[in-house]
Amino acid sequence: MKRQNPADEWIREMAANESWEAPKSCRDHTEQILAALSDSPDKEEHMRIVFRKRTLILAAALAALVGTTAAAAGLFQWHEKAVENFGKPTETEQDDMTTAGIAKEQQASVTDAGITITAKQTVQDKNTLYILLDIQAEEMILDGNGAFDCLNEDGTYETSCIIPKKEDAFSNVSMGFSPDTPCWSQLSNQGYYEISALKSLEQEWTEEEITIHFTEYSYYTYEDQETIPHTIRGDWSLTLPLGEDTIVETKTCEPKQPVMMAGMPVTVKRVELSPLSLLLVYDMDDVKKLQETLYAGEEDVFLEETSLYGFLYQDGSERSARIGGMSGNYDFEQREITRQIGLGSYVEPDQISAVLLGEEKVLVPLP
Repeated sequence: MKRQNPADEWIREMAANESWEAPKSCRDHTEQILAALSDSPDKEEHMRIVFRKRTLILAAALAALVGTTAAAAGLFQWHEKAVENFGKPTETEQDDMTTAGIAKEQQASVTDAGITITAKQTVQDKNTLYILLDIQAEEMILDGNGAFDCLNEDGTYETSCIIPKKEDAFSNVSMGFSPDTPCWSQLSNQGYYEISALKSLEQEWTEEEITIHFTEYSYYTYEDQETIPHTIRGDWSLTLPLGEDTIVETKTCEPKQPVMMAGMPVTVKRVELSPLSLLLVYDMDDVKKLQETLYAGEEDVFLEETSLYGFLYQDGSERSARIGGMSGNYDFEQREITRQIGLGSYVEPDQISAVLLGEEKVLVPLP
C-alpha cells in the first residue's frame, strides 16, 4: 500500500522559494555548471534545465530527510490487513497510535512442516490486543475454514494458543483467517491469520511480551461434494515484544442520573472509553430487574438493551460501533456488572459526547 509523503507540498514550496539557500556544496556545484554555460548560445534553456535538476535534487534531499525523521521517531507503515480490521483509520490516526505505543511492528517468524508463520503487527490498549500473522505454505492448504491449535501432551487442546507470563491474563480470545479469505474449494498457499484478545479485568496487565504457540494446523479438501479433513502436526512458536504501557487517551465519567431502558431506570455507574475499547459498568440489581421484567422465566438471556449501539459525536452525528470482541465481569460484592468491549474501529474519545445503547439508542452522556 503506497502512502503519500506528507512533506510533498512543503518540498514543492521550498523548491520554488527563491529566498531559500541551498547547502554550500550544492551552491558550489550549481555555480560551476552555470559558469561553464556562460558562453553557450542556449544558455537560457540550459539554465532552465539546471533549475529543474536543482529542484529535483532538493525535493529528493528533503524527502529523504523527512523519511529519516519518521524512522527515527519509530513510525512504521501499517499493514493493509490491520488497516482493514480497524475500519481504515487515516494515516494520521495510524501514526498517532504508533507514537502512543498502541501499534507496533512485529517481525518474528518460524517455519515447520512446510508452513511459515510471520508476525506482522500488533495493536493494543489497556483492554485489547490484536495480532496479525502472515501464513505461507509450501502447498495449497489454506482457506477460511482452516485453523491453528495447540495440542497438549495428553491429547487435550489448550483453551488459548496465546501464552502470557501470568495465568488468566485474558478474558476472551478469538482467532481465525481474515474475513476476506476464500473458503470452500479455493485453497491457497498464503493467507492472514488474526488474533483478537480481551485483557482480564481481574488483574493488572504487566505483559511486556507474549508467546504464540501452535502445534497443529487443520484444513479441509473438497472432492465430489465430500469434505475431507486433514491435520498437519508441527511446532510453531513466536515471542512478540509488546513494549511498556501504552500512552492511551481514556475518557472516563460517572453518570449522575440513571438512564431509561424499556421504561425502566438503569444505573450506569461508570464509562471508560479509549480509542480501541469501552467499559460499561452497570448496577447489578437494576440490570436484574430489567431482565426479570422483560424476559421473565428465560435463561441465558443477552440483554440487547444494555449492549453498545454506537456513539454520538460532538458535531451531532451518530455512528454505529464495530464490535471486535466482548466479555462480562460480575462483582457480587460491589453489585456491579462490567461489560468489556473491544472496538473494531479506531475512535477519538475527545470527539465523542455520548454512548448509545441498544436499538433505542439510549443516550449516556460523556461530559
